[in-house]
Amino acid sequence: MWTYREPPKVEMSPGFLLLLGVLYWLDEGVGLLPWGLLACLLHELGHVATAAVLGGQVEAFSLTAVGAELRIGYEAPLTYGQDSLVALAGPAVNLLFGALALALHWELAAILTLAVGAFNLLPILPLDGGRVVYGLLASRLDPDWADRLMTALSGCFVGVLVGVGAVAVAQYANVTLLFTALWLLAGVLRRERG
Repeated sequence: MWTYREPPKVEMSPGFLLLLGVLYWLDEGVGLLPWGLLACLLHELGHVATAAVLGGQVEAFSLTAVGAELRIGYEAPLTYGQDSLVALAGPAVNLLFGALALALHWELAAILTLAVGAFNLLPILPLDGGRVVYGLLASRLDPDWADRLMTALSGCFVGVLVGVGAVAVAQYANVTLLFTALWLLAGVLRRERG
């Protein structure tokens, strides 16, 4: 039987458009922008494909100055293991494409793709690594305790990133990591209040 499903809601922040413009200006023909966008696209497609196998459908897709966020709805709730599988699919696709790019001597593509995958494995919610660690904790502890522990762990890792980002600003005048860390910090604080 045919059922109508609403198309996913797509949001693009002004910060994302500004970031694209700045990256295009800074790129100067190096190729960072197209390879970086491809790395992110492949990462998200890994999540989408795995979620689809598990009965999921993309409900919303947001592009912000610090990355993409997917909201996927499922016909039935996922187990912690299934959610971890969806979370790990993005970095796994990055690893596969990074290996292919290395084999083809596309060094810049390999570096960017592997960096996107590795960054997303950090144990910080809402990143993929944070989802996996939360699933491991929640399957062994009370979910409320796992949530508190994950919030504390995320806060510690974000604190380290803020510190490293501040050093990057002072030493190299590069604000990328600091802005990303502050975005993650906002997510941790929002999660704590919610």
